[in-house]
Order: sequence, then C-alpha cells, then structure tokens
Amino acid sequence: MIDNPTPQNWKDLQNGVCRLFSDIGLLAETEKVLQTPRGTVEVDVFAIDENSVDKIQYLVECKNWSNSMPQTVVHSFTTVMQETGANIGFIVSKKGLQEGAFRYTQNTNITGITYLELQQRYFNVWWQKHFCPTVAEAADYVNQYVEPINSRRSRYLEKLTNDQQKHFYELQNRYAAFGMLMWLMDMGRIAPQYATDGPVCIEEYKAKHVETMGSEFSFQSNSYRELLIEFCKMLQRIEEQFHGVFGRNIFKET
Repeated sequence: MIDNPTPQNWKDLQNGVCRLFSDIGLLAETEKVLQTPRGTVEVDVFAIDENSVDKIQYLVECKNWSNSMPQTVVHSFTTVMQETGANIGFIVSKKGLQEGAFRYTQNTNITGITYLELQQRYFNVWWQKHFCPTVAEAADYVNQYVEPINSRRSRYLEKLTNDQQKHFYELQNRYAAFGMLMWLMDMGRIAPQYATDGPVCIEEYKAKHVETMGSEFSFQSNSYRELLIEFCKMLQRIEEQFHGVFGRNIFKET
C-alpha cells in the first residue's frame, strides 16, 4: 500500500497517519493539545479540512498494541470526541477493535480501523492528490526535453555539435515514453474526466513498466511511497543527463 502497514512503534504509526492526512490536503498535526470543558486534552493526530465548508475536524487515536482494542479505549475516545466537537474519529491499531468495542462504535462518528485499512480507505485520494502531482512535477523538465515539439529546445539543439545532437537524440529515444508518461499522470487535475484510481497491485503496476519500456524501468519498491521516491530519483537522473548535453538547464530562466 502507501506505506508499510506494520510500523515498528507507536511513534511511527502516529507520524504515518499524520503524513497521510497531510498528503491528501488536510492540515494535520501530531500530539495536538485541544481545549475541552474540563481543561485540555492531547490527541495523537488532529487534522482539519480547511477546504470544506464546515472545516471538518478529524481526531485519531493511535494504538500500536499487539491485541485488538477493548471497549475502554473506545469509551475514553468517545468522551474526547464529544468534548472537542470533532466530526470524525479514528482509532487506528494493529488488530482493530474487539467485538464489543466494534458494536459500541456502530452508528457513531468513530471508526476502529487498522493502519492498512486506513491507507486503503484514502488510497485513491492520496494517489490523485499526492502521488500523481508529485511525479508530474518531477517530470516537467524531462518532458520538455523528450516531447515531440518544443521550440525552445530546438533553438538550443541547433547550436550543438553533431556528436552532442546525436547524444541528445539517443537520450530522447531512450526516455521519451517514460518522461511523457510521468508528466501526464497529473492530467486528471487539469481535466477531471481523465482522473483515474490508483493501481491496486503494485507488483502488476511495476511489471507493466518493464513490459512496455524495458528492464531499465524495473523498480524495487514494496510500497507506493517508496515507488514515488524511485520515480522521482530516476527522473532526476534523466534530467541531469539532458542538462549535461546542453551544459545547463535550458528551460530554467536566467
């Protein structure tokens, strides 16, 4: 999924949840102190949707326990939800809720959920709001080097020696498909009708890159966040090769 669904400790779980909410556009904080009628309370993760009309607030209790959560945890969290006026609450844990605790949360605004289930719940939003824009931004210069027509590139290309031009065209042929594919990943933000859900199986997704573009585009990541990093690093390496041909970034304003 997005991240390792079995973090090493509570702190990693808390930070992972906060990062996920931040990635999808929420204003998120860890260990947030909130005011209640009886004083103050500290919550593991607090997030607010600043773009929503009613500024929807999320509270998250993170439990990295080896056992499923009992009713006592739910009762305590229910009080915090009521006294802070939060809209949506999650109890994120390794094993979810015990049966009695699960029944207690039915028809409430509290959901007991594992870290894996939380990632699955928000995966498509994360894919469209974080993964695709990040990759597309990283691919911007590469795409300008490999796209079929680019007048600025053509002007600089004319000034190169024959050997430099030959090197450029070798790189263009080698990386055109990958560069344009990465740049087009964020097309859904420009034209919503082209927005797509994220691929369910990362192994199948990686295999398609090798099948269509060759073994050079073989990636080793086990999570989509790791794959995002791999994509961006490869795009950076490709970009630097093109810059090397021209002696600098020809698309950067001076």
